[in-house]
Amino acid sequence: MDLEARKYQFIQELVKVEDESILEKLELILKANQNDWFDDLSESEKNEIQIGLDQAEKGEVIGHEDVMKRFSKWH
Repeated sequence: MDLEARKYQFIQELVKVEDESILEKLELILKANQNDWFDDLSESEKNEIQIGLDQAEKGEVIGHEDVMKRFSKWH
């Protein structure tokens, strides 16, 4: 069964649901699936990520090997 057929079958079953608690649970599942993890971050976390992206665009990065050498005494 392809995706469109499964969706149609699901809609048909959904129309028959009479228990409101089941509908509430389905709504929660659908809402949870639509959230982007980025939206859940604080403004300061979003700013820090943007700073890192800006630095990467400018080439202000350190390679993995260099980082591993620098911190090898703790590894």
